[in-house]
This record gives sequence, C-alpha cells and structure tokens, in this order.
Amino acid sequence: MSQENTSWHHCGKCGEVFKAAKGALCPSCERTPIPSRKKINVHTVEASSASVRKEFSPNLTADAPAQGNLVRIGTKSVGKEGSATSRKSSERKRKKSYPLLKFMIGWFIALILVAGLIKWKFSPSPAVNDTATNTSDPAITEQASLTSENIDLFQQAFPSMRETMTLLLETNAPETLAQYCRQRPRLASIIFNDGPKASLFKPESVQFADYHIIRPAGLTMIESIWKDDRGRMLEVAFAKEEDRWVVDWESYAKSSTLPWSVFQSADGEDEGIFRMLVRERLADQTYSNLQMSVVFYEPSMLRGGPLGVQTTDFWVDRKSREGRFLTAALEARKNNQPLMGSIFPQTDPPNTARVRVKIRRSIKNDQKVFSLVEVVACHWLGVDDPGVILTDTP
Repeated sequence: MSQENTSWHHCGKCGEVFKAAKGALCPSCERTPIPSRKKINVHTVEASSASVRKEFSPNLTADAPAQGNLVRIGTKSVGKEGSATSRKSSERKRKKSYPLLKFMIGWFIALILVAGLIKWKFSPSPAVNDTATNTSDPAITEQASLTSENIDLFQQAFPSMRETMTLLLETNAPETLAQYCRQRPRLASIIFNDGPKASLFKPESVQFADYHIIRPAGLTMIESIWKDDRGRMLEVAFAKEEDRWVVDWESYAKSSTLPWSVFQSADGEDEGIFRMLVRERLADQTYSNLQMSVVFYEPSMLRGGPLGVQTTDFWVDRKSREGRFLTAALEARKNNQPLMGSIFPQTDPPNTARVRVKIRRSIKNDQKVFSLVEVVACHWLGVDDPGVILTDTP
C-alpha cells in the first residue's frame, strides 16, 4: 500500500494516533475514529481539575511507522472521557487475558469441595460413649459397685494382712502359727504335718506383689501374691476372723494328709486327702471314650514351681460325679476361665487343674493298689465347697 493511500488518524474515542488507510478502525479500541483533520481541537472538560491541551497537530514525516502501528504521544491526560474509554479497553484486555487462570482456580475449588464431601460421606461415625449408654444396665452397675467395694476392702485389710504375714514368717511353732491362721478342724495337726513349709521365707525379704478378691461359698477372701528378693513367688489367701485378716493355711501350705511320696511307699491299707494337680493322659486320642485316664502330681510350695511326684494312672468314668468334676476343672483351666475367679492357677503348668482328692491305698494279691475314692473340691482353699456346681446333664 502506498503512502498516498495512507494517512495519520487520531481516534476521538481513545485518544490514540495511528497510521492507516482511510476508513480503517482504530487498532486500540477497534472503533471508527473521528475523520482526520490537520488540526484537532480538544476542548477542556468542565469541572476538570487538570489543565488539558487545547489542540494537537500531528507532525507527519516520511519516516512514519508502518501501517497500523500504534504510536503513543505521552502520558498526559487527554480528557476524562478519553481516559475512561482507555480504562475500559484495558479492563477488557485484562479480562480476556486470564481465562486459563480462572479455570484453574475454579477447578481447584471444585476438587476441595469434592474431597470434603468424600471425607464427610465415608468418615467413621463418632464413638458412642458406652459408659453413658449402659449406665442403666443392672449388671454393669453391679460390677462397678463391686469393683469399688473390693478396692475399699483391700485398702482397709492390707495393714492387718501385712502384720499377719510378718508374724507368720517369724515363727515355725505349730501352736503359734495356728494363731495367725483360719480356725479349721484339726488345724494344729495339719500344721504339724506340713513341717518346715512355714520357714521357707524370711519376713524381711518378702514384698507384696498383687491381690484379688474372691467369694467362695459366700466367704470373702483376699488372694495375695508375695515375692522375695530371689524372685520366688508365694501365694497366700486371707480371710477375716473377728477384727483380723488371717491366713488360710491349707491353701498356703498345699496341705495333704501326708506327702504323696510317704503315702505311696507306706505299707498296709489307708486313705488320705491330697491337694494335687490333675492332668488327663492322651486327652486328644481318648476324648470320646467312656473313661478318661488321669494322673496326679504333688504341687510345689512356690507359685509357678515345677511338678512334684507323680501318682499312678487312674481310670475314671466320664459320666460319674468324679469324672464330671475333673472334666469341669480341666475345661475351666483350658478355656482360661478360672473357677471362682481365682488368679492363683494362672502360673500352674499347662493342661493341669487344681483339685483336692481322696485316694485309697489297698493290698490285693500282695500288691499295692491305689484307687480314686472322691473328688472333694476343684480348688485348694480350706473351704468346704467343691467350687463346681454339677447339673443333671452328664
């Protein structure tokens, strides 16, 4: 395009000066400019606080910029209307310049909303306060009351227990020991038969370790565990008589009529009551048999001690009273459901249960024969209760 067909124009809309053909649109605001004149009069806008030039004469030279190139003539204001139009044009450009940014911001907000919805939808429900929910359950209320009662009972009993334990370990005379023990039939002779068991520990070396409260046959007893400086453990059950807490000697000393080794080697016919650990032989192979084979062991004086002398095998009818007692004791031990809630059997050898049994020694054909007469109880406490309630169902 020749220079004769182009000329300089001044846009009356936005105030830009550009070189273009006649009738071309302003490249800045894309509007039709005011027809070109040699001199453009610019009137001062009323109420304007700035002094504006009254006229502008473009200086046309041969070295003019190429067609359509925008030439700005300065930064001075050309009137309020022109400035407003220019600002609108700039705003329009800015709006057209950031669509991607707006899209990214919107997408980011959408992701946040979706994440919040998923978290709300799949988050676990708040835990329900079981204590508040079950406060009306009589069983739970009774158990909580019993626990509180047991704690108070132990705190009141412990000073007396400690005093009794010290006095018990300081002496070995049967008549003196009997003063610190529960009064039972033939207690003095029982203590005498147990011999040196009472002097196994020294009072200055024994420390209290644990306790548990049980109520066999309605009698409140405190099971306590004591430990000496060599790590040996001792089980002592206490019961209250008058205003003192005294020792249950029979469970403490694992009393029997005679030590099994003595009873087994003695001559003639006799019978005795023994505190023993029972174990079923070949339990996995003979569980469906009508009879069960059991063997008894003398217990150790120490808690968790090794098994003592073993008896001969005894065959017991499973459906008999003795068979059902032995089965109940062994099942309770196997299922970790101690009879009367006792904590003492926890450290006994595996697959054994505590029982008190009556065994007879007979002579047949010049041979000693041992037979199980009765299962007296399924515990070692000096309590006249079997510890198991048998039902009519075999």
